[in-house]
Amino acid sequence: MPAESVFPVRRVLALAAVATAVGIACAGPGTNPNLVDVSGHWRYTERYTDAAHQTSCSDSGGYDLVQSQDGFVGVYGQRGLCTTPQGAVDNTDSGSVTEGHVVGRTIRFKAPNCDYDGQTPVGSSDRLDGNVYCSAGDSHITYTFTGTWSAVR
Repeated sequence: MPAESVFPVRRVLALAAVATAVGIACAGPGTNPNLVDVSGHWRYTERYTDAAHQTSCSDSGGYDLVQSQDGFVGVYGQRGLCTTPQGAVDNTDSGSVTEGHVVGRTIRFKAPNCDYDGQTPVGSSDRLDGNVYCSAGDSHITYTFTGTWSAVR
């Protein structure tokens, strides 16, 4: 068999082996041994800022989360304060945690007006650290906040 006809067969076999490995690695939700379980009560703190409007907020509170395979939902309650050019504003709030998703040690979820992402450090499943992005306002002004958050169980 000429060398040029063997090469394409080897390439096809190599691609098939890679596809099989990827298929095994991506087998159904929850099969990844590094899938973190976020169920339970978490105490959290967060800080975020909208530099353009000279506004920053600092909150603390709790999440109660329920996970099923690689998804989760829950509720939160917080006490907080935002500092604006006009003075301090109470940021006490509560609501739902939605669209939670776990991939390995990384999580993403939403709470009203905010998107969160984070991860558990290697060697710990009782701590989460990440980033928060929020947008809120009315017909006159829109605040766009970015910041960080952390939680412990």
